[in-house]
Amino acid sequence: MPPPRKPRRGYHHGNLHEALLDAAAALMAERGPEGFTLLDAARACGVSASAPYKHFADRAALLEVLAQRAGTRLNERLAAARDNGQTGPVQVFLRLGQAYLAFAREEPGLYLALYRPGARPPAPGASMLGDALADLGLGGGAAGEIAAQIWAISHGLASLERTGQLPLPAEYLLGTGVGRLLRGFAAERERAAVSAA
Repeated sequence: MPPPRKPRRGYHHGNLHEALLDAAAALMAERGPEGFTLLDAARACGVSASAPYKHFADRAALLEVLAQRAGTRLNERLAAARDNGQTGPVQVFLRLGQAYLAFAREEPGLYLALYRPGARPPAPGASMLGDALADLGLGGGAAGEIAAQIWAISHGLASLERTGQLPLPAEYLLGTGVGRLLRGFAAERERAAVSAA
């Protein structure tokens, strides 16, 4: 006669909420934003298919929390790059761009969560770019426009680098692109001042 079976205990995960977010980030980095399901995340954590629903209403809810985590981590990196204004403003732009590139390289799952199709993330670091522009004496609409352009350069380079489509190193293109943008804007201001005189 076989020995009596011990009753099965329910699976206990130390912090399933965080483990599911980590699994989703890893799956996203590997398969892309649409390449995994909530069941895949559950399997990666070694839990039942129903366990994730105790923490997230559905996959969309998990991705929203993951995007919030991504935004927080990216802004932490950008804040560190800003260096409390200890670096000159032009160097700040380059440091912010380099921090952005590093985030995309080192945390690809979070990067993709922040910019997945259908997501509407706020422009990360916009206030930090705005502060650096204010240090150059720029404010108002011009500052907002330049901040958006620098963000677009950084994001475009990060995205193209991910797909192996950059013909030159991202840091080089970042430096030349931001430099040309700022020099062009300075020349515009000078022409406007001459015209107004």
